[in-house]
Amino acid sequence: MVLMAAQQLCGINSIIVYGVSLLSTLLTTSSKLLNVLVAVVNLAVTIAFSPLIDRLGRKICLIASVVGMGLSSLLLALGIAYGVNLLSAIMVITFVAFFGLGLGPIPFILSSELVSPEAQGAAQSWALAASWITTFLVTQFFPLINEQLGKGRVYYIFFAFAMATAAFVSI
Repeated sequence: MVLMAAQQLCGINSIIVYGVSLLSTLLTTSSKLLNVLVAVVNLAVTIAFSPLIDRLGRKICLIASVVGMGLSSLLLALGIAYGVNLLSAIMVITFVAFFGLGLGPIPFILSSELVSPEAQGAAQSWALAASWITTFLVTQFFPLINEQLGKGRVYYIFFAFAMATAAFVSI
């Protein structure tokens, strides 16, 4: 449940749901194209790196994923704050790539692997409930928090959640 919530609390839906509006403030002429690239990168990385999950292990892939997402969030916040639009655009793509490496697919795998077969249905239901609740919270409140904090500072919060998730997975 924690990892399913972490998917959202690390900020993926701030980019997936609000990508066009976020990117239009950064790159006015190519925000829609960049948002399509976000979807393509997410799919391609998830497919390309799925064998690594078994080769390297879930823990290593999760830690690499959330640390990469966290650093991408930090650099995205700095890029927005200082008006470095190219850095911001690159960090959006990098963020999504790191999501596809681990935090995107692995929580779905773990929700059935960590429990006995007779508990898998319930475990997956609870995990998905955590995901949907946090999805609602992020998509509902991201625009408000982003506006209140201004200049991309909300990505510092996502950075903090990513680092907390990395610490949780490391234990």
